[in-house]
Amino acid sequence: MTMPRPGKSICIIVGILLLLAAAIAAFKICVLHYSFSRSVNAELWVMECRIRFTADGGPVTARLSLPYEIPGYYLVVTSQTPDYTFAVQERDGRTFSVWQSPERRGRQALSCQISFIPDAGAAAAMEEPPETPERPRWPSGQKQFAEQLLRNLDPEGRLSVPEFVKALFKQIRKGDSPAVSVLFADKRRGAPFLQVVRNLLAMKKIASREVEGVFLNDKRRRQSPALMLEIYYGGSFHRYDPVSGAVSVQKDFIPLRIGDEPLFALSGGRQAALRFSALKTNISAAGLNRLRGSFVEHSWLMDIIGYELPISEQNVFKRLALLPLAVLLIVVVRNIIGLQSMGTFMPVLIALAFLETGLAAGLIAFLLILAVGLSARALLTHMNLLMVPRISAVVVIVILLMKAISVFSYAFGFTQGQSITFFPLIILAWTIERASMVWEEDGPGTMFRQLAVSLAACIPCYFILNNDYLQYLFFTFQEFNLVILALILLLGTYTGYRLTELKRFKPLVSSCSDHS
Repeated sequence: MTMPRPGKSICIIVGILLLLAAAIAAFKICVLHYSFSRSVNAELWVMECRIRFTADGGPVTARLSLPYEIPGYYLVVTSQTPDYTFAVQERDGRTFSVWQSPERRGRQALSCQISFIPDAGAAAAMEEPPETPERPRWPSGQKQFAEQLLRNLDPEGRLSVPEFVKALFKQIRKGDSPAVSVLFADKRRGAPFLQVVRNLLAMKKIASREVEGVFLNDKRRRQSPALMLEIYYGGSFHRYDPVSGAVSVQKDFIPLRIGDEPLFALSGGRQAALRFSALKTNISAAGLNRLRGSFVEHSWLMDIIGYELPISEQNVFKRLALLPLAVLLIVVVRNIIGLQSMGTFMPVLIALAFLETGLAAGLIAFLLILAVGLSARALLTHMNLLMVPRISAVVVIVILLMKAISVFSYAFGFTQGQSITFFPLIILAWTIERASMVWEEDGPGTMFRQLAVSLAACIPCYFILNNDYLQYLFFTFQEFNLVILALILLLGTYTGYRLTELKRFKPLVSSCSDHS
């Protein structure tokens, strides 16, 4: 038998659904930085910068250089400074926080918070190899001492860059050379010290640059910016601690300024002082998504996604978001495998009830209520009641039985039994009515077979609806339900043999083979 191909209209609809789902998911991943991973304890770093200065009485403009791209993080900058307009600006490939006020006088305080939000896809910016540095200009009388120091360190010019840098810092720390005493007089630390070191490196055609930043460490409170030296060799820059002269292995150093660009520029004020603090907190994946989305310009996006809903409503919709996946399972069971359940989506509805009671307690209570309800239905049948009063009587009996189960469970200390009241009464009554009708029309064998299939399909539906990762995934990426819809439409065009029919028609296939 040839498999019929889906119609052209179905293929177009399925294609549109898949493209739409892919586009929405790509937007959430690339723009909102959502992740498929559900790491429960992701680290969220928040660095705060406080700036104090004295305003001169006129317009004030303050500009702070922000961190460079950090591998594994993307940065979000906010400020709640009153009486100042705040903006994040880009210039020459760098990002700055800018505060402005038309008129300020006296002591002022600015602040901003930089959130380092985990993002596995964030990588460091690609850097081009630096140009060969020009020969530096030394103050009068210092050039000869610089040349003498270089000759003493590497007379034959055979040292590699790391070896030369190590020897240079070692000689500076010893301080027993006349050249060191002259070149580094009153320059034992800070920018003047680094400038002399850079001049010496430039004479050896070694590129270097200053780096100013802070440490992302919550044990260091109220930090002042620290200076580092980066030296280029081996195809990349290597960071050195100017105090020890060793390669810095501290990965928590966050560069704020690289090169000659000032870290902080102030117009309309004086005596500025910067202090940095860092705080680390643990945050769930859902909390990260809520935080990432809160920085999007259009707040209605967060309303659509659902993270702006109250927590109780979010818990409800996390399970509702998985219903299409459970429905897809029922479609496969009925249309592909060929098993007949008692009612089309009764397994899904019973699985929803089991979420409140637990699987084991729910199965026991369901079978008990079903047995009593079928017995009551059999008694009511002999009374020749109309359908609506008969179903209503079954509902009343089910309610009384559920109340009795809850009371006896409480008396004997079984807390699971108290949640039996969450069973959907109408579904139970309808299931009992449906089971009794199948019994009367097709016999008890068919009824028990359909009931067994319904319970067998109910169990995987329960595990699907109760899976925390699937709840997170389908609630965060609700567009996956468009993929589920596309699969259901494709399965709706399947008119071939069910798996159970292969066994049923096997004798016909065998006899045809024998005749041939």
